[in-house]
Amino acid sequence: MMRRLKLVLEYDGTAYHGWQVQPGLDTIQGRLEAVLSRLAGPPVHVMGAGRTDAGVHAAGQVASCAMDVRLENLSLRRALNALLPKDIVVTAVEPAPAAFDARRSARSKTYRYTLLRRGYPSALHARFSLYVPHDLDLHAMSEAAGCLLGTHDFSAFRAGTCAAATPVRTISRASWQVEGDLWRFEIDGNAFLQHMVRIIVGTLLEVGRGRRRPADISGILASRDRRRAGKTAPPHGLCLVAVKY
Repeated sequence: MMRRLKLVLEYDGTAYHGWQVQPGLDTIQGRLEAVLSRLAGPPVHVMGAGRTDAGVHAAGQVASCAMDVRLENLSLRRALNALLPKDIVVTAVEPAPAAFDARRSARSKTYRYTLLRRGYPSALHARFSLYVPHDLDLHAMSEAAGCLLGTHDFSAFRAGTCAAATPVRTISRASWQVEGDLWRFEIDGNAFLQHMVRIIVGTLLEVGRGRRRPADISGILASRDRRRAGKTAPPHGLCLVAVKY
């Protein structure tokens, strides 16, 4: 019998060309669809809540699919994890309503960008954090992050290749937390544009180094000009933490 399913995944995106299927490239969606299709027989298509870029990680990516499989949800999770590579793990398989779509049904998403702030790099954290050996002004970066709250046109913080129908997004939280040498920027929003979080982080890093003032963020937003914002931070520090429905 055909069943609608909600899958929750975590993955280390280092070896993959992002979430979305691309011809000739190894992707998270491609790997997942291949294993699901192997278990179900007919090809299975999955929809992901967020199209994470190449090198970006996830702790709470959500995918939806419809498939005809006799395995119960727990057994299906075990089968998926036995067949998927070790850097992709399905943490939950749940029944979903017929209309559930992982992307369109999402109400908000949380992303986290992690910095390693100390005088020497790390062998253990290198794949999941951006090493920043120089001093940063945490207070200034926190003040700048506050300028992002609310509903804005984020054209200045989107990639030139972004195909979103509208650049308007609503941010409900944008804050820094420090735990030892790890500085984590977390941001909640109803949706995000391509490279949006990474461009925001790149701009906040310039604030932290004193190259911009916290209040400059409001001017960058108002300009709607990508050239006014900072560089795009590398992908490996970014993680899709959670999706809410």
